[in-house]
Amino acid sequence: MKILNYRIGSVDTNCYLIYDEQSKKACLIDPAAYDLRVEEAIANHELVLEYIILTHGHFDHILGASDFKNKTGAKIASHELEAEYLENPDKNYSGFGIVHADILLTEGDIIKFGDMSLKLMHTPGHTKGSSCFICESHKVIFSGDTLFKQGIGRYDLHGGDYSTLIDSLDKLKNLVGDYKIYPGHGGTTTLEAEMAENMHFR
Repeated sequence: MKILNYRIGSVDTNCYLIYDEQSKKACLIDPAAYDLRVEEAIANHELVLEYIILTHGHFDHILGASDFKNKTGAKIASHELEAEYLENPDKNYSGFGIVHADILLTEGDIIKFGDMSLKLMHTPGHTKGSSCFICESHKVIFSGDTLFKQGIGRYDLHGGDYSTLIDSLDKLKNLVGDYKIYPGHGGTTTLEAEMAENMHFR
């Protein structure tokens, strides 16, 4: 598994291009905007972008999704509860952007590309359908705005709730083994480090 990270958009969202080196199949997580660096990486590595995965439906994670879909033919996937955010500019806080998901996921659903797979863990609290995507074979979590290095996502926006978000951290805590965490904003961390040092883990 290769992971390329691009900080994109007005609030430096982490957009991840992930691909299987053997098959050249790829997915893109949380494109905040259309970015030529990602387009060039897809071309330079001769990748086939199969999926655009959205951890949740806020503007700073979705506004490049439709453009990448139109350019590559990739399918957009998100948790089913995020459809109301994706399709409502007031709820996704863009004021103008609408994204239609091709695939609506639920707890435990798996996205496969090449020999790689990402499993959805529903982790609400930031939004109703906020989700982490977990690659068990490489012990990697793409945590969106559920979990940051030394922090968590906001819970004061539409559909957010602090106690629900803390319950979602409990689900992550129950994972066996250490995982590298690639969050929606900020630097990478590990699950063990967050469990030891993040004040929101109980």
